[in-house]
Amino acid sequence: MIRAYNEIYVDDAMHTLAEVFDYVVGSKKVDILAENFVMSGVAAQFERGNPRYINMPSHILFYEITKEYPSPKRFGFEKSPEYWCGFVLAYYQWYSGLRFEDIFKRLPASKVLKMYYPLHEASLRKFVDVANDLVIQKDTNLARIRKTANLSQQKLAAYSNVSLRSIQLYEQRRLDINTAAANKLLRISKVLGCYIEDLLEPEIIDKSNH
Repeated sequence: MIRAYNEIYVDDAMHTLAEVFDYVVGSKKVDILAENFVMSGVAAQFERGNPRYINMPSHILFYEITKEYPSPKRFGFEKSPEYWCGFVLAYYQWYSGLRFEDIFKRLPASKVLKMYYPLHEASLRKFVDVANDLVIQKDTNLARIRKTANLSQQKLAAYSNVSLRSIQLYEQRRLDINTAAANKLLRISKVLGCYIEDLLEPEIIDKSNH
């Protein structure tokens, strides 16, 4: 497997992102930070192993991401769960070569934070194995349900009156099924004998909790 960038930079990336995450506390705030990390373009610099960013002092990098000055770090707790969250996310991105944006769609930072017990005592490879089970899903919900119903894409298209091309693009994740027209989803769900909600894919962040 080809890694995201040269291995000599990964340790710096892990510690820097860990220190950035250590400025925030709690699930909601790590998700907000992760979203800003992607939207600011800083995540793309980490994905390339850009030394200017992965070696930047954490308080300056935090400002680059959020446009806010960080609060003082917690005294006496060097390796917080949030620190670990940033640490393992940087490693997983390097190891998998996936974009942070794509990782967060399946594995939000808040979910990583909840894995602190007991995975913080496990190896990084153990975290990779667990993350892969969540992030690298071969089939969409639509494909899985269609196959369970023993229907081909062509038959589903014919029975639901939804174009074959649309169904193919939904299953390839090249079209976002979550933004599909409600009448399309209703026709597909009726053919497959499921609820519309069963066809939808997980979102990156539940913004209603922010």
